[in-house]
Amino acid sequence: MEIIGISRVSDRWARKAATSAQFIDDDGSAYLIFESRPSKGFYIAELSKDYLNVEKEVCFIKAPLEGGALVHYDGLYYIVGSELTGWKPNPNKYATSVSLRGPWTEFKDVAPPETYTYGSQSTMLLKIVGSRTTTVLFMADIWKPKTQWDSRYLWMPLEIGNGKLRLPRPKDWILNVATGEAILHH
Repeated sequence: MEIIGISRVSDRWARKAATSAQFIDDDGSAYLIFESRPSKGFYIAELSKDYLNVEKEVCFIKAPLEGGALVHYDGLYYIVGSELTGWKPNPNKYATSVSLRGPWTEFKDVAPPETYTYGSQSTMLLKIVGSRTTTVLFMADIWKPKTQWDSRYLWMPLEIGNGKLRLPRPKDWILNVATGEAILHH
């Protein structure tokens, strides 16, 4: 690894930016997704070709969520976020749009609300494109505030398509990265 410089989001964005994530669209364009507590929502901003600077704001999604994660799947963008509860798990939400610019649908639960997203908070959606199918993985933090060193992750294949997204109850699974097939064990 070579350090090529130190950069930060410009002052215009730095005053707003909190938890952030990156998303690379199917055409290779890169975006920064970040939460803004003062604005009570998510920003999606396009990054420069070298991914080092914010070029322009693409969209503001009015929803007081953090841990933004984004994926483009079968013609729709799906964005996931976690409620503002610090390290406490909560019912994560998702919305969809045909364009990063919006409009976005109303946010809905990723999993049954009483599960608190199985004790996790969203951090990334990873799309695995295989020769037979495409699988999207929900990647989340499972924070243990009193024992930070023992915090874990939840990675699970999502049920996704036709504007719906559902995180099934966690169980063992395997992924064939060549075919894109995820097999959940019962």
